[in-house]
Amino acid sequence: MERMDLRKDWAPLFTARKKPDLIEVPARHAIGIVETRPPGAETMGPIFATLYPVAYTLKFATKAEQAVDYPVLPPEAVFRIADFKKPEGWRWMACIAVPDIIDAAALRRAVKAVRAKHPETPLLDRVKLVSLPAGTQARILHVGAYDAEQPTIDRLMAFVREAGYRAGRHHIEVYLSDPARVPVERMRTVIRMSVTER
Repeated sequence: MERMDLRKDWAPLFTARKKPDLIEVPARHAIGIVETRPPGAETMGPIFATLYPVAYTLKFATKAEQAVDYPVLPPEAVFRIADFKKPEGWRWMACIAVPDIIDAAALRRAVKAVRAKHPETPLLDRVKLVSLPAGTQARILHVGAYDAEQPTIDRLMAFVREAGYRAGRHHIEVYLSDPARVPVERMRTVIRMSVTER
């Protein structure tokens, strides 16, 4: 049995401190759902209720069929930075990263299996294999409620400017805490931002 330690291999993507820094992010794939409504509990809830069973079905199918085991990783959301400045016209993606051995055919089989076992699962028709933003990114850890992220984002933006960069196209959030189990004041979110040189 081959074991892929993605949490270790991609550790910089899922860890951060309150002091921002820069990292290089490799190209990765994910299973994702694109959404055009503003982010919030009413959109993210059904999306992750769909992605998680598909992610675990993929994991166990890959283990059985290819003798390869890997962890299901924390959920992420990829936003366009420009969307934060307008009330409508959003286009963002919620996703769970997967190893490169997962292809579109494997995803189709996993979606079919989830639909057969749990036909009530929402949004299965919208699950796609997607590419995640790569390249130089700034990162910071936010502790607390999602709707209280702005001061943390402001610190990250200030760091980006002082480091001689400017914000790129993408704002990425990695949700390390389960809101159903962790008090809101202790929830941990890694915020990453793509950057370009001035």
